[in-house]
Amino acid sequence: MKYRAKLNSTAVGLVAAFVAHASFAQEVVLGVFVPTTGNWAAIGTDMKNGLELAAQGAKVKGQPVRLIVEDTAGNPQTGLKKAQKLKVDDKAVLLIGGASSAVTLAINAQADRLNVPIITTNGQAVAITGDKCSRYLFRTVPNDALAAKGTTVLMQQRKDLLAKKWFVVYHDFVYGHSNKAEFAKVPGIKIVGEAGRPLGTADWSSAISQIQASSADGVYLALAVGDDLTAFVNQLRGFGINHSLIVPVGIPDSMLQALGKNGVGMVTGGLTASWTQENSNPQVAEFVKAYVAKYKVVPGYQAINAYAGMQLTLAALNAASDMSTDSVIKALESTTADTVLGKLKIRKEDHQAMIGSYIAEAQALPTPKYGASVAWKTATPIGWEQIKYNPTDLGCKGL
Repeated sequence: MKYRAKLNSTAVGLVAAFVAHASFAQEVVLGVFVPTTGNWAAIGTDMKNGLELAAQGAKVKGQPVRLIVEDTAGNPQTGLKKAQKLKVDDKAVLLIGGASSAVTLAINAQADRLNVPIITTNGQAVAITGDKCSRYLFRTVPNDALAAKGTTVLMQQRKDLLAKKWFVVYHDFVYGHSNKAEFAKVPGIKIVGEAGRPLGTADWSSAISQIQASSADGVYLALAVGDDLTAFVNQLRGFGINHSLIVPVGIPDSMLQALGKNGVGMVTGGLTASWTQENSNPQVAEFVKAYVAKYKVVPGYQAINAYAGMQLTLAALNAASDMSTDSVIKALESTTADTVLGKLKIRKEDHQAMIGSYIAEAQALPTPKYGASVAWKTATPIGWEQIKYNPTDLGCKGL
């Protein structure tokens, strides 16, 4: 009997050790939802690359991190299906990505049912941390209202731009409407016309005819970043129209290369970072070196934003008491992380990152580098204190 009891005790100990080892070896799964095909592929690929690089070799509480990437194609219905798959089938502890505001909001509409934290490192529509704010949804980049305040600072510095008459070209969906509405709030701005077109527009000649018929000498691009934007700019310049161009937060560097000389001179007040900061920022230099070595191209600002968003995410997961949704949300609300963008923290009241931007201009490089001949050159930094707002101002009534 004593021998049998000893065997039973040994068996129990072995089972307990096996369970403990299995628990220790378990992966922490993070679901990535980005568009890697379709009109948004350039931005989605940049984001995927940045997220993967930040998570490379990462561990959460000693357990390896595994990213599962799903292509949303920039479609809200597809995005929701992929989110359900990532949460239910893959057991992701959170979802991160969100190139499209419409996709992010579609997933958020089902957040209670999915019971999973959602982090966007790109979606700019005000509603995300405005009237659609929720305890599940977080944003690590500036929104359209913050970008518009950045544009205000730009206009204060560039009186020549403020004096111009602006024509707004926008995509006729949630992001385009949100962005053009915020641009209209810039003090002293003169808007003399607008043209909305659906996502996927290849021929912009009718919109360009409207610009020609107006008195505009500047064009504001409230366009989703993708093939449509490059098509518009190339056609505009092809028509011989050399109006000043403002983009809300910049465009990916891969698209700058596609535009070439047609992209030179574009300005923004909402750029969060540029790979050209490698000369003055050691963290950016380290990131650019790793990114170029792995992907053989320069990182666009969405890749840098995604990298920083993943840095904050990993810091919060390691600070969380466990991987339950409630614990992860609490950690995301209270964690400050040192990132490639500097210190990054989410505001608890509306889950908006407290982050600033830069005034920047697309310039031709004197000597091409890493295959790039045009790049965003940052100038004046715009701090959070200059552009911040109260959560209730944008419609968030509490979480």
